[in-house]
Amino acid sequence: MQLASNIHEVLDNFDFTDSIVTDIRWENSLLDLTLVVDYYWDLQEGRSETRQLKLKFAHCVKADFQIKKDILPLSEEMMMNTDSCYTIVLFKVNDESELLRQYRLKGLKHIELFTLDYSKPWLSILCNDVSIEEVK
Repeated sequence: MQLASNIHEVLDNFDFTDSIVTDIRWENSLLDLTLVVDYYWDLQEGRSETRQLKLKFAHCVKADFQIKKDILPLSEEMMMNTDSCYTIVLFKVNDESELLRQYRLKGLKHIELFTLDYSKPWLSILCNDVSIEEVK
C-alpha cells in the first residue's frame, strides 16, 4: 500500500529520525534506489510494533554513500550493533546544493540521509522523486 507518492507528502507525514535502515537495493533496471526502514515513530504514536517502510528514490541520477572513515574497520562491538551505523538522525531535501546546479535538470530532488554524523550525509541522492509504501 502506497503511503506517500511524492517528496512533499513524505516530508509532511513522516519523520525518519531514529528509524533504522534494514535493506538497500537497486530496482527497475538499476534506476530506482530503495531503502527499507524500521519506522521508529510507530511506537511513539501508540502502535505495538514498528512497520517496515520502503522508500523508493525514483530515477536516480546519482547516489553517493559515505561512511565515516574513523569507524572503519568496524570494531567487534560495532559489528554486533550495526543498527547504530544505519540509524537515521536527519532526513532532508537540499534545495540549494551545488550538485543540483551541476546537473541543471529541472525537477530533480537532492535528498540527504544522515546517520552517524550531522556534518556529512551517509547517503546523498539526486532523483526525480520519492515515494513510500508499507512492506508486508
